[in-house]
Amino acid sequence: MEVDMNHQAYVGTYRAAMDAATGELDGLFEEAKRLRNRMEQIDSAISALKVLVGNGTEDSLAGARAQEANSDLAPVKQQFDAALGMAFA
Repeated sequence: MEVDMNHQAYVGTYRAAMDAATGELDGLFEEAKRLRNRMEQIDSAISALKVLVGNGTEDSLAGARAQEANSDLAPVKQQFDAALGMAFA
């Protein structure tokens, strides 16, 4: 009987601790989700930059600029613009 009374005395404390821990876990989950989304945005920007820049030589950069007018690169440019916009939001 004495054990039950001691347990009952701490139920509120246990519940408050559990609620606080659950709240912290929810916050960590949301932060992890936000960081995953940010990582995807950065990966998209990097991919778009790699396409635009090529391997970094002058010729590939000039070629990338020339190809930008092609409709093949229009979706990539849109993806880059969107990713860049999100990166600075």
